[in-house]
Amino acid sequence: MPLYYEAYGLRWLSQIPMPELQRATLTAETQQDVADVQIESFDLAGLWQKWDVGSDNFVARDGCLFFRIEDTGLFLMDHGKRIVVSQVSGADPKKVRLFILGTCMSVIMMQRGILPLHGSAVVIDGWAYAFVGHSGAGKSTLSAALASRGYPLLTDDVVALTWDAGGRAIVSPGYPQQKLWQPSLEGFGMKQQDYATVHAEITKYAIPVQHYFHERAVPLGGIYELVPEPDQESGSVHLQEVSGLERLHLLCSHTFRGGLVNRQGLAQWLFETASRLSASVEINRISRTGHHFTAFEMVDRILNHIRKGVHTEI
Repeated sequence: MPLYYEAYGLRWLSQIPMPELQRATLTAETQQDVADVQIESFDLAGLWQKWDVGSDNFVARDGCLFFRIEDTGLFLMDHGKRIVVSQVSGADPKKVRLFILGTCMSVIMMQRGILPLHGSAVVIDGWAYAFVGHSGAGKSTLSAALASRGYPLLTDDVVALTWDAGGRAIVSPGYPQQKLWQPSLEGFGMKQQDYATVHAEITKYAIPVQHYFHERAVPLGGIYELVPEPDQESGSVHLQEVSGLERLHLLCSHTFRGGLVNRQGLAQWLFETASRLSASVEINRISRTGHHFTAFEMVDRILNHIRKGVHTEI
């Protein structure tokens, strides 16, 4: 039986159980509503052959994006309304869901005009603060450190940005799970045997965060790019403002699965959306040197920085 879920400001009706997601709260009225997006299970092998894409594993055509992951399945995103999944026999269900929750949902957001940034976000004093960066930069670790100080998690891995009626950037909640690498678990004094891995092939762990998850959309207060510098001498955290055209480049480079933007003919949309965001929010870069665990030092720097320029209006 299909189940309704909520994530990224959208309602998803899924034939595939998605235990990571929040179940949608339905009333007599909302039960009559059509879901924003449907997640379906269907054999796509014939369609993949018909599209005849050769050796390319990603192809966009007629408002759809179609991709193949070896030993996992075929995935089709259709006009921002459907995700169709064809699982390979014996595929790891966790890995299948990982692609649905990441690449598939991000493409759906792009197709619907929602900007997905590669990052995490927490709520501080009623505002959302997003931490973006490349894989391994420490986004989830920083969010977990802030959550341990009482600042609830809004989203992990993908930050979904839209605009409210007043023109402010808004971050919608993702789902109540964080993904942490083993060194981060150790830094927080957590035991890896207490958590399941995201899937069998990697040592990244799924951490349930229902008790500190923020379930409502929040206006965006600022963006911080995390830049680790492990080869530099250890022991320091640096924060600086990003200005000019570098802001635009930063936002485009940290769009989740940004390489799929041009394939779908969405380059102009991304440029316009990133330009609008760049002009409306403060963007800073925070770098850390060395390999030691600096999450709590970074938390102190960020909180001090935010409090120096406190927002006065929500």
